[in-house]
Order: sequence, then C-alpha cells, then structure tokens
Amino acid sequence: MLLSIALLGGLLSVLTFIHFAIDWIFQSHAEAMVKHNNPKIRAKHCLIYTAGFIPFFLLCHFSWVEWLVALNILFWSHFVEDTYLPVFLWAKYIRKPPEMQLDPKGGFIQFVQTPLGKILMIAIDQIIHILFLFPIAYMILQRLFVEVG
Repeated sequence: MLLSIALLGGLLSVLTFIHFAIDWIFQSHAEAMVKHNNPKIRAKHCLIYTAGFIPFFLLCHFSWVEWLVALNILFWSHFVEDTYLPVFLWAKYIRKPPEMQLDPKGGFIQFVQTPLGKILMIAIDQIIHILFLFPIAYMILQRLFVEVG
C-alpha cells in the first residue's frame, strides 16, 4: 500500500510539472486575460494544454480507452476551470469574503483585486487543476501494475 502511494505521488509530481510547464509557458498574457469569457481562446489554450501531455502518455502505453479518458479529463476539466466559475463558487460558498456579501459577481472582482484575493484565486485554481490529475495518475499506476504483473 505504501509503495502504491509513493508511486502515485511520483506520477502526480510528473503530471503536475507538465501541467505547470504547459499551462503557464505556452499561454500569452493576452490569452490569459480573456480566456475566462472567450470559449474559442479557451478551447485553443485547452487543446495546447492537453497536447502537452501526449509525449508522457506515449510512455504509458495507454489503450485507446485510456487515451480517450485521459485526454477528455485534461481538456474538459481545464476548459471548465479556466472560466474561474469553480473558484467563484468556492469564494461565494466557502471563503465568503465581505466584498461578495451584497453583490457576489462584483464582489468577487473586488476580492481578487486584493493581494490576498489574488493569491487565493491562483491557489484554489491550481488545486482544482491538480485534483483532476489524480485520476490520470491512478490510471497510469493501474497500467503500470498490469504491465509489471
């Protein structure tokens, strides 16, 4: 069991590194500023992001079903998360900053303009992105166990 957790952590660290490298390096400032409300720009970004994982997935010897699952998890989770709706919902229902009490949408914009709001928005956004890497890491681990026997 401990070995499985260690292997899962190693796979997750590789996937997280790929996530940060592709998500941040291959995105212009202009794209980052408009992707949340422009589905075409967001889809382009998500395609580039998803494609960035393909070289590592080639090493995993996925079946076509595993390819389909992994690529869809990456694309669609990123597409939804980059709207910042999950971060907004976290702020509204869990964090509950005073700025959002009377006007949730306008208050959210105010909240993320503060240093703490910006830090928390980025942190929660990244935590959610990384959570979606767990099922992929688990799938790779299962594939590894099948290959090793």
